Amino acid sequence: MVTDRARYLISFLIIMLSIGINIGQHVLSMLNVNRNYLLITLVAISIAGLLAHRHLFFIVLVSGLTVSINLPAEMLQQNHINPDILFATLLAVIIAPTGIKLLGWKAPPPT
Repeated sequence: MVTDRARYLISFLIIMLSIGINIGQHVLSMLNVNRNYLLITLVAISIAGLLAHRHLFFIVLVSGLTVSINLPAEMLQQNHINPDILFATLLAVIIAPTGIKLLGWKAPPPT
């Protein structure tokens, strides 16, 4: 029961932060709220949720890397991002867990 309330509360918070980021700047200034604080809070909550669900985190990570690799080369150069490094990172994210599973390696137990 408590987890259902927590899920509804977190969902409500994420939706309200998303709406707050997308409303007009003049409304935020009337409320004396800085858009950067809303954005930082939304990103922090989203990343914390993704870290709690690791499988979803890896899906989002692979999707994000794939989308960023397919951006125009001029846009990547403007942001000083090397597409080769993005591709190597994507390969590492995909191949490393697969190789570890195939080799039968296991993580050491927590201390």
